[in-house]
Amino acid sequence: MLYILLTLICKNKQTMIQEIFDFFTGITKNSWRDVVISSMLIPLVFYLFTKLCTWLKSILPLNLVLAGFRKSKKDILIFLSQLSAASNQSQLTPNQLYVCQFPQPQPQNQTYLESRPYHNIDPLWSQADGQCAAEVYNLLGQINKHKGFRIANLQRDWTEHFSPIFSIGFNPKTNDLMNYCSPINFQLGTNCDELSITGHNLVLGDTYPSDAGILQKTYMSNSKLPVFILAGIGTTGTETSGKVLNENCISFGKLYGSRSFCVLFKTDITRGSNYYEIMGVYPKPKLYRALWYPITFIKWHNKKIYPTN
Repeated sequence: MLYILLTLICKNKQTMIQEIFDFFTGITKNSWRDVVISSMLIPLVFYLFTKLCTWLKSILPLNLVLAGFRKSKKDILIFLSQLSAASNQSQLTPNQLYVCQFPQPQPQNQTYLESRPYHNIDPLWSQADGQCAAEVYNLLGQINKHKGFRIANLQRDWTEHFSPIFSIGFNPKTNDLMNYCSPINFQLGTNCDELSITGHNLVLGDTYPSDAGILQKTYMSNSKLPVFILAGIGTTGTETSGKVLNENCISFGKLYGSRSFCVLFKTDITRGSNYYEIMGVYPKPKLYRALWYPITFIKWHNKKIYPTN
């Protein structure tokens, strides 16, 4: 009898405590299991959703082709042909002098050009290199890379092989990279006046008004970091190479993903850097890329620019 009485008291006490708990929390006893499960599932679903969004973003064509640049924790280096004033004997002059000319119409001469001198402002680079670098800056902005890149110094950064690199024009660093990177799918003529590409029986020269250029994505042999070589035989080809990359980067990402590739194009000095025609690409895209982006593959196939041998 005493046992039954104690059991009833305990049950009533538990019921009373549960009722008080339910009153203050608004959660019934049977709902606690759902609350515990939800508290575990919601963070897990959020985590998986975040990971999925990150992965989907990473496989976008533009992000694929620039993957090593987008994720780089080290500065992206942009090499150009840094120039200094020299004497007729190719010796650096101690007091470099440059002149900037601009229109300053006079009553007697409406076409008069004023000259403004500049002293010791080396190093300089050509307008073509600067225009190509501007295209590179624009491209990095498209992948939300707004810092962590700079114009490299040929002397101080010469031995840097552990940073992603853009090398513009056939400057000394480009020649150095051709020895350190793999693959290199283009060939520069002995006299530096012809360009050809692997897999094509095609040689382009710089006979006026023609010019030619290449766009090579490759990797450092030791660090496996990405490198872009953007270069032309002449200044128009170099300037245009930046446009070729910027305007076709999404297509390159669709066809090649993060793999290396090479593009040979021709341009025309009289028509400016906005004109170019892609003459060849190497290698041929993988089958799964062609199946994943059939429209882009067929569009480029119709241009007859894939390797022929």
